[in-house]
Amino acid sequence: MNKLPVGETIGSAYGFTFGQIGAIIGLIWIPTLINAVGSFFIFGAYNGAMQQTSGDGMPMMAGPYVGLMFLYFLVAFLLVAMMAVAITKQVLGLRSGTPFAYFSLGSAELRVFGGIFALYLLFVLFFLVFAIVVVVVGIVGSTLAKQSAAVAPLVGALVGLLAIAGFGAMIYIFVRLSFLFVPSAVVDGEFGLSRSWQLTAGNFWRIVVVGLAVMLPLLLVQGVSEYFILGPEYFNSFAHAMQDPTNASRFSIEQAQIVQPRIPLLLGLGLILAPIVQGLLFATPAFAYRALAGRAVPTQGS
Repeated sequence: MNKLPVGETIGSAYGFTFGQIGAIIGLIWIPTLINAVGSFFIFGAYNGAMQQTSGDGMPMMAGPYVGLMFLYFLVAFLLVAMMAVAITKQVLGLRSGTPFAYFSLGSAELRVFGGIFALYLLFVLFFLVFAIVVVVVGIVGSTLAKQSAAVAPLVGALVGLLAIAGFGAMIYIFVRLSFLFVPSAVVDGEFGLSRSWQLTAGNFWRIVVVGLAVMLPLLLVQGVSEYFILGPEYFNSFAHAMQDPTNASRFSIEQAQIVQPRIPLLLGLGLILAPIVQGLLFATPAFAYRALAGRAVPTQGS
């Protein structure tokens, strides 16, 4: 069982991303631009629908918009698969150079697309099963609590433990299946998920450390930038919705009204950050794959 070299993997991911930023831009700008244009129209229409209310003050979320959102996410998954495969091949030496533009849809991209969609379905299924279990336990517990007041605290503790255990299990499974599935799909010619599970055995916490070191700085930069773009009123609306769930629909309308005129700025921020985000997101597992599959992680400049 190989151990993931945490420091080397993090250093290699950052070194590749900033050292080959031109190549990354060439590899991703076409799918990134397509995704941005789609986001502009789809989310603009969705936010517009959210601002229209029915007679009872509820947002009007018409079926066509939900269908368009689902179609958009399918296309977005495919575009992400293209970028993931391109960057992974660049890291692993399966392609080289600094392309002006790149667009490819082959078997590797389709395998990665299938893996992304499978992970999404697995997440939804896991969440539904978990929710059903919690509801059943809650119903049984409330029934028992009516018969004995001493049971109520135990039921609350059990539901809390189930929530923590379920959330932890979901994270563990998702990390093990997803971390190396892209390079596995590219190199091994397989679906990738089972190979990722095999290679990541005994490395869960190392992967968590690597993921935090790579993504936390980006999330911080993006979060601060979005705060200045959307303003404090947007985030205050979230806080009000949590404090007053009965009026959540009104707060949803407020949020849509705040977001709508700022969509171009949000998309512009996404375009600026895209090369760094995609580079770190897909270079990290590619370097990790080289180590866990029995190949040394290269140092900067190799």
